Amino acid sequence: MLASGRTHQGTAVRLDLAYDGTAFSGWAKQPGRRTVQGEVERALGIFLRHPVIVRVAGRTDAGVHAAGQVASFVTGARVVPERLRLGLNALLPEDVAVSAVTCVPEGFDARAAVARTYRYRLWLASERPALERHFVWHVHGRVDTEVLVASAAVFTGRRDWRALTPSAHLYRDCTREVLAATWRPAAVIEGCGEEWVFEVTARSFLHMMVRVMVGSMVEVALGRLTLDDIAAALTCGERRRMGRTAPARGLMLMRVAYGG
Repeated sequence: MLASGRTHQGTAVRLDLAYDGTAFSGWAKQPGRRTVQGEVERALGIFLRHPVIVRVAGRTDAGVHAAGQVASFVTGARVVPERLRLGLNALLPEDVAVSAVTCVPEGFDARAAVARTYRYRLWLASERPALERHFVWHVHGRVDTEVLVASAAVFTGRRDWRALTPSAHLYRDCTREVLAATWRPAAVIEGCGEEWVFEVTARSFLHMMVRVMVGSMVEVALGRLTLDDIAAALTCGERRRMGRTAPARGLMLMRVAYGG
C-alpha cells in the first residue's frame, strides 16, 4: 500500500498523539533532556531507518499533557499507516501513544492549524487528589465558582494579550483571537468537593497564556483580585499585574482543527 501523498519529495504523514507530560521537559527537543519530540523522532528514525524531523501543532511546556496533539513529517520511505502506528507504539515509551497515522496531501504542516483547544482541570476539594495529582491543580481556599464562570468572558475576543505571557519580548505581535473560553463543573468529588474544567479555543496561543488566564481567574474567584484589576492589567499589558501562573500539570491540549 503506497501512501496517497507520495511525490518525488516523499510522503507527507500526520501523526495523532497523546502523552502524559509529567516526566517530560516539554515537547521541543533540548540537549540532555527527555522530551516528547525527542522520543517521537527517535522511534520514527528506528522504524523508517532514516532521521526524521517532525513539526507539531502545539509546543507544550514541561508537565503539560496532550490528548489530541498533531505532528507531521515527510519521508521517502514506503508508508503503510497502520503498520507505522503499531511500530511506533512498540518503540515509544509508555507515556506516549500514537492514536492514528494518516498519509496527507503534500504540503500539510501540523503547525498550520486553524484552532487549538486546551483544557485545564481544577480540583476544588478538601481531600488531596492522590490518584489525579499529575493532572489537576488542587486549590485550597473557598473558590467562588459563580465568579469563576463570569471571569471567563474577560478572556475572549481579539486583542493584544501580552499581559498573559512572561515572554512577550520574544513575539513580534501578541495579538491573538480567543474564540471561546468557558468553565463548567466536571465531577462531584464524593463528600469533599468538585472538579471544574476550563476550556479555551484560539487559533494560536502565547507562551504560558492559558496558565496565566487560569491562575488569574482563580485569584479573582478567591477574592485576591477583581475583574477590574484583570481588565486594567490587560489594557496596560503588564504581566506583573495579572495573577499567578497555574501549575502545568492541570493543562492538556485536547483538540487541533485544520481548514478545508
